[in-house]
Amino acid sequence: MYQFIEKKAAVCYYMKRRISWMTNFFVSTDSTCDLYANEIEKMGIGYLPLTITIEENGETRFMQDNFQTYDEYVNFFEMLKNPALNIFTSKNNTEIHREYFEKLAEAGHRNIIHFTISYQLANTRDNAVQAAEMVKEKYPDFNLVPIESHTTTVCQGMLVKMAVKLRDEGKTLQEAVDFVEDKKHKIQHFVVVDDLYHLKRGGRIGGTAAAIGTLIKLKIMLDFDREGKLRVIQKISGGKKRALKYILSNIKKFTFAEDAYPTVVHTGDLDGAKIFAEEIKKQYGIEPEIRIMGPTIGCHVGPGAVAFTFVSNELRP
Repeated sequence: MYQFIEKKAAVCYYMKRRISWMTNFFVSTDSTCDLYANEIEKMGIGYLPLTITIEENGETRFMQDNFQTYDEYVNFFEMLKNPALNIFTSKNNTEIHREYFEKLAEAGHRNIIHFTISYQLANTRDNAVQAAEMVKEKYPDFNLVPIESHTTTVCQGMLVKMAVKLRDEGKTLQEAVDFVEDKKHKIQHFVVVDDLYHLKRGGRIGGTAAAIGTLIKLKIMLDFDREGKLRVIQKISGGKKRALKYILSNIKKFTFAEDAYPTVVHTGDLDGAKIFAEEIKKQYGIEPEIRIMGPTIGCHVGPGAVAFTFVSNELRP
């Protein structure tokens, strides 16, 4: 069962694993990174969850993007299929960021890299910048560098993992910032959206197009451009098999980076994700990790979506 909360200002902070103070910086992210709870604890990073709002029959409830078990993700996407529910999210405001950053400062952290969603999806970075300046008034040596990821979900999670790796290798904060700023422009995305209703609700397509598209089993292909803006790149009729064929042919335009983090992510369609991963392995000799998307981004994509993403040696188109 989900744990509902009474107000949106709840803050969550992870640092259960003891981190050596010999590290040069601390890694932090908001929940649009779609990392699992056990990964967050193992990596010893800061984590700020967003809040999901659920409206049904005139009643409003709030839920934190702070799932602890895999079943919670699966149940969430089942819940999304209920047309009577209106589920949406909003970015964390400046005060929530300030409260969270102050907890980091109180814990002794001074050099911090903090990851947020693409600016083209939400201007969360601005709130993080303002909040960091507020904390700096109390802790003058507080130094937080916000990274607007130019992406979201598991791809933002990739950048977090890169920063943790560099932290553990003894790199400086600036070295980590320079590295992820370069890599974020080389993450490629191929997203197949199954449920057109959620795209319609988000204003990506019109109501008539959604109705016709559903009737002819139209699949919408999305990616992120070089500036981090989500865009429709293809509309494919005939189901996911044709969409998979499109993805497999377009992967050829890129070469995989040494640390490519190949990942198939889904919103409740594990079987579809396994098929995608198997075909990618057959054609390209790499074995993608299969993950489930988190609720903050998943509620906008809708259930049944499958995506493939990886780090390439080339910039995004």
